[in-house]
Amino acid sequence: MDSYTQYNIVGASFEEFVAFLFDHEVIPIPRNGANKPIPWYWKAEVAFEPIRVACDYVRLFSAPEFLLSAFSMERLEQGFWAIQSSNIECSVAEIIWHKQVPFVMRENCVRSMFHLFEKLFAINALETAPEMWWDSLAYDWYCDNRSRAKGGEDEGMQNVMFETLEKILSLPSLKCQAAALHGLGHLKHPGTEQLIDRYIQDNEKIDADLRDYALAAARFDVM
Repeated sequence: MDSYTQYNIVGASFEEFVAFLFDHEVIPIPRNGANKPIPWYWKAEVAFEPIRVACDYVRLFSAPEFLLSAFSMERLEQGFWAIQSSNIECSVAEIIWHKQVPFVMRENCVRSMFHLFEKLFAINALETAPEMWWDSLAYDWYCDNRSRAKGGEDEGMQNVMFETLEKILSLPSLKCQAAALHGLGHLKHPGTEQLIDRYIQDNEKIDADLRDYALAAARFDVM
């Protein structure tokens, strides 16, 4: 059994946090076969401070432009998969539910993701990480691990994600629009159908494939 690599980012500077996320040898995600090298974050145990990490994510997402010149596209792709995964406990997918982080800070973290799409993914959509970002974060509602009917954070976080996705859907980038539709198709928010109806009306010239995908998202029928 492969051993886990230990990382300690307690007290790390923002620059050290960014390097922790992105400065790794690029290993493609293994497909159709075992015993292949795996990305670093698949076997990582990390010591970290949840509130500090949440603040660093907000800073990173709010002004991500520097990443385009700091790292290769391959390292950015791998890093953004690490950030959205649940393989490491300090991923954003875990931080937005971390009980040591006040909800308002977790809410700010999700809202800052609009700027990540606006300032980075709209410029360079990478490969698959931006497309699957909201699939990773919203899928719990799709498979009923979370439910709006429970109220509390399940409802509150769903509303925050919906409002953020609505803003991303308004970006001129078709790649960002498609990513937002993907997330809306999994989030199961009650305002989805109305939002997508308005999107289609406001974007009459979108191609047939994107229009069909939008309609599928409105039915919560996306993969």
